[in-house]
Amino acid sequence: MPHRDRAVSPIISTILLVAVVAVLSATMSVFVLDLGSNIQSDAPYVEVSGEFVEAVDDGEQAIAITLLAGDTAQTEQLYVSGSKRLDIGGRPNGSSTPANDAYASRREKFTEASGDNPPQVGIGETWDAGETIYVDPEGAADGVTVSIYWTSMSVEGVNPGTPAGDTTYKLTTVEMGTSS
Repeated sequence: MPHRDRAVSPIISTILLVAVVAVLSATMSVFVLDLGSNIQSDAPYVEVSGEFVEAVDDGEQAIAITLLAGDTAQTEQLYVSGSKRLDIGGRPNGSSTPANDAYASRREKFTEASGDNPPQVGIGETWDAGETIYVDPEGAADGVTVSIYWTSMSVEGVNPGTPAGDTTYKLTTVEMGTSS
């Protein structure tokens, strides 16, 4: 009889060990998968193109950045930053206020406006596919890198503004070669 009682003990301990491992595995997988979901960004996805546009300041060119595809983005949550100081605005010689490197800074919010005027970029409350913003870097636009950022809340204050919210993401970067 003692022989049979001993055989039951290893079987029960093995079953308990397997049960504990299964419970721990399930708990850890839920924890790890939950961590991954928190890493996901609420930032919009954007695909853009950049090109030189007509002369704006003393024969220098501005950079046109067009949203080709992706999510619609609230302009109040967007700003640009460049490898040179730059100014954001509407189409050179257009109906909105054009960018002018005399007002350049390291960061420019999409909703930049002076006084009671509407935002200079002239695209409205959202940046939609097919719409273009213009930036005028201080000096020549050749070799300039422009990055577009999204922040979880509106960019606060007057231009250049201060990103607000607890998260900021670089959506895209446009690197300009030399103009032809």
